[in-house]
Amino acid sequence: MDTGEEEAAARWGDMDADCLVEIFRRLPLDDVAAAAPLVCRSWRAAARDASLWRALDLRGGGGAAARFMPWSPLGAAFAARYGVRRFTFAGYLRLCVARAAGRAAELALPPLLGAPELDLVSLRCPELRRVALPALSAADDARLPGLVARWRRLEHLELEHRPASFPAAAARVGAGCPGFSSLKMAGAIRDVDAAAMATSLPRLKRLCLDGCYLPRHELLAVIHGCLELESLSAKHCVGFDEGDEEVAREAAMIGRLEVGGSRLVDKFDQRDVDGLDDDTSSYVDVM
Repeated sequence: MDTGEEEAAARWGDMDADCLVEIFRRLPLDDVAAAAPLVCRSWRAAARDASLWRALDLRGGGGAAARFMPWSPLGAAFAARYGVRRFTFAGYLRLCVARAAGRAAELALPPLLGAPELDLVSLRCPELRRVALPALSAADDARLPGLVARWRRLEHLELEHRPASFPAAAARVGAGCPGFSSLKMAGAIRDVDAAAMATSLPRLKRLCLDGCYLPRHELLAVIHGCLELESLSAKHCVGFDEGDEEVAREAAMIGRLEVGGSRLVDKFDQRDVDGLDDDTSSYVDVM
């Protein structure tokens, strides 16, 4: 390293900690975890700032499983820089949760979960306001109501696949999360699910059911029960027609209604919506 490079490195190392944190805030989470701490002590200290770990989006687009494999770029970085012999999603999640120090406000998880990981985020992330969960195994589905009840500041919940335990989970959220106002869910919406939204979550402001199997009767039940809705998106659904006049009339008080591409079919076709009543996930165990 020549003199100029040494001076430049020193200037970066001597930068004010608050400035470093603001710079790191613009980096991908993986870089903050795997690269920044190894530059120098000041960078390592800045990378541990809990504010950098408040938003934990671990989904990684469509390649979440590949992202956390031992041979992935992230796994290779941890092996080379930290000597981690067997990189796993479970270990990476523990690191993120530890760095957040109980202050994580947003969490999005990939389909690599087991009971220990769900327990970890449920117990160690009490201040979560926005949560996105993948399709759950049958056992974890049954435990969902107890898990969400611990996030008393929850405002938004996203469920990749409608859980069988949704009515019970909605009841716990409605009773224990006074700020809850936004729900996004996919899958088949049953009459009990629509009733749960109407009775347990009447203060919903935003609801997204795009791509769901959503019978007209259930849609109307939601509209009639959730009178504070400001936005309802039910695009490309099966079970009602996008031009349904009664739906449009009953939803007239909703500021933003989107139902484009939805259609009514006389007989359900499995090709329209995949895995509607399959409440078990394609569980992937790489841990």
